[in-house]
Amino acid sequence: MTIHKSAEIDPSAVLGKNVSVGPFSIIGPGVKVGDNTQIGSHVLLLATQIGKDCRVFHGACIGEEPQIAGFEGISSFVEIGDGAVIREYVTIHRGAKEGQKTLIGKRCLLMNYVHIAHDCEIGDDVVIVNYTGLSGHVIVESNAFVSGQVGIHQFVRIGKFAMVGGKAGVNQDILPFSMVEGTPARLVGTNSIGMRRHDFSPEIRGSIKKSLKFLLAPEMNTSQAILKMQAEFEKVDEIRYLINFIKNSSRGITK
Repeated sequence: MTIHKSAEIDPSAVLGKNVSVGPFSIIGPGVKVGDNTQIGSHVLLLATQIGKDCRVFHGACIGEEPQIAGFEGISSFVEIGDGAVIREYVTIHRGAKEGQKTLIGKRCLLMNYVHIAHDCEIGDDVVIVNYTGLSGHVIVESNAFVSGQVGIHQFVRIGKFAMVGGKAGVNQDILPFSMVEGTPARLVGTNSIGMRRHDFSPEIRGSIKKSLKFLLAPEMNTSQAILKMQAEFEKVDEIRYLINFIKNSSRGITK
């Protein structure tokens, strides 16, 4: 374990094996840091549990109070999975109500100046690029890719393997496997590159592409598009997941 002499570690914090903490970093009461995790300089960790093999770079602030009026004396948390990389000046705020958590999955990459607000849930293997901001209660499912300078409205859900283009303004749910861009965001196609990289078969990619075309067809509404998907791809797991995502959308889907 390597702790710089200028770092401040609360006696109640628990640090795993081979943890390093850089100059002028502060680790507050009850924080837990997993084995082999590297904490850079000028990092603030409060009310946080961070897994093993993570890297937290200079100036990151994790576990501070959420940016809401009237928050005081509430015990809430941030939880970060193994292998996460948190780059410079990322901010991750803890839950807004007693006992609630902001969750970051395994192997996520959060680039410089990303903001994750209270009660967000980020799945495994998610990449979020520089200067993107997530409002409260946003869900980003596994393997999604969110480009830079994106603004995401509270309670939005971004489906797995989705890709959000740079500078997009997102105020409705983003379909899994899809690619969106623009302000307001609009559906432009499938995340074909992401699916190829994760070994989706040509048949599955074709089924998803056709299903999204149904949703964009001017002669069909969303309910009719779902019926068309069910008729043609009833046995495809990915299409069943896509249909369930649409049916459970609370903010409406981006089309």
